[in-house]
Amino acid sequence: MFPQVKIYVGPTQSYAVNDSLVRVFNDDNFAAGMRSTSRSAQSLKSLSVIETWQRLYRYQSVYCDDLLSNTNVMEEISHADLVVGEFVYLCSTLIADKFSLPLVMVSVTSLDAPTAFAFGLPAPPSYIPQFGVTLSDMLTFSERARSLLGWIFLYGSYIYDLCPPFEKIKAKHNITPDKNIQETLGRVDIIIGQMDFSIDNPRPLYPNTRVVGPFIASPAKSLPDELNQFVQKAGDEGVILVSFGTVVEAVSDLSLKIMAETFSKLPQKIIWNLKPNDSSKLSISDNVKLLPWLPQNDILGHPKTRLFIAHAGLNGMLESAYHGVPMICSPFFGDQSHNAQAAKQAGFAEVVDLDSTSTEEFFNLIQKMLTDRRYREKAQRISKSVQQLPRSPVKEAADWVEYTQAQGGLQYLRPRGLDLPFYKLFFIDVLFVVLLVLVVVLLIIILMFRSVLRCLSGSSRKQKVN
Repeated sequence: MFPQVKIYVGPTQSYAVNDSLVRVFNDDNFAAGMRSTSRSAQSLKSLSVIETWQRLYRYQSVYCDDLLSNTNVMEEISHADLVVGEFVYLCSTLIADKFSLPLVMVSVTSLDAPTAFAFGLPAPPSYIPQFGVTLSDMLTFSERARSLLGWIFLYGSYIYDLCPPFEKIKAKHNITPDKNIQETLGRVDIIIGQMDFSIDNPRPLYPNTRVVGPFIASPAKSLPDELNQFVQKAGDEGVILVSFGTVVEAVSDLSLKIMAETFSKLPQKIIWNLKPNDSSKLSISDNVKLLPWLPQNDILGHPKTRLFIAHAGLNGMLESAYHGVPMICSPFFGDQSHNAQAAKQAGFAEVVDLDSTSTEEFFNLIQKMLTDRRYREKAQRISKSVQQLPRSPVKEAADWVEYTQAQGGLQYLRPRGLDLPFYKLFFIDVLFVVLLVLVVVLLIIILMFRSVLRCLSGSSRKQKVN
């Protein structure tokens, strides 16, 4: 018998509200907050990594408060057997703690996200470039210093930006008053990640963390007839897919114009995910097909697709890697810059700022990606490693969710070190005692040495007098 699954969202998440599995709760406070702090997508690009996460934490806390304030929803959840939450959105930790339910966290971002601090996931800054610090994994002294500084800033953001608003919500809804907010936020039975280590930097993982591979990427299906006819006309030159997903508003008019002019000079067919109102001011050449929605995974899996131009959202990047298609990444905000650098480091992508490039530079970059075989070879190597996983990521993730439910939780996989204070975890108390003992021993030696010197000096003076 299959378990019954219910997904809880506010009506502002309009893309999901009509799904048969979805239950909708009132999120008026969240909606009002979004309107009062609304900002154009283009201006989000100017935010630093810390500022981006600060805004995200504020939005999340209001959304979480709306959810916890809905008595009908809370009554329904109280009878659940297990909670599945999202790695970046930590409200599920409060709900699981409130009702003492097992908690599975699913990560649709990199495990480098700042919320990883809540779960104590190891990411040594000595060889793991920190989130927002665009470095390779072969760090020089100065890069390790920058990586350590990045770790300190992100940890500070977790402590001073994320914890306080969730602590207020925890107190407001009287959730486990005997625990502090760090204990509640760190309450997880198992973490399921989808980032592939052929792209991301390998790192140590705890027993309660399982990286299964990309969830959305899958074997390509046949394209719709009209789209398939357009692709077949591409001949040996092939197809370039261009899609900036839900962040298309972050692309400036100038960047759209540069892309349109560049595409008109290419022999390839271009499939461009662009809404009519975004293209109204552009001159679109005959080799370009504009679509307000497209089957991205299926196009990437088509044998004629040569290149993917995108913002480096994680799902799109993993789909591109799964199908062995090189990428040109133009990140805008959030985790996109981190993803873009990971793809570049893996060897199948290049990164460009569309707002500061010219038509000629963009054209030359596209030609380089199409003619340099190394990009496709690296992409196909990664594709092979992902496609030959012994079990599909979705099935493996489902196995772990079911196993957690059957066991009634997997707290025994949680390392004891996550509950230790900082000074115990890093032996600060032991080192202090050792240092204190060494200082005392050194002082005793010095005093003894001085005493011997005084005795010798006194004996010498007596001999001279005699």
